[in-house]
Amino acid sequence: MKFKDILKLAWALTPFILVVLGLLSIVISAFLVAAPLGWLILGLALIVVGYILSPKEGKTE
Repeated sequence: MKFKDILKLAWALTPFILVVLGLLSIVISAFLVAAPLGWLILGLALIVVGYILSPKEGKTE
């Protein structure tokens, strides 16, 4: 893989990376407030990431 290909891949994954970092910041702040709240938000964040990564019906790429 050439450096140019790596840059294209990184540019294509930028929105997903930003979403994951945003969810991570919300989870960390929830853990700072209360541990049970942090676990709840972590579970919801994992569900959101799983939904984003799941294959969509009828969508071909």
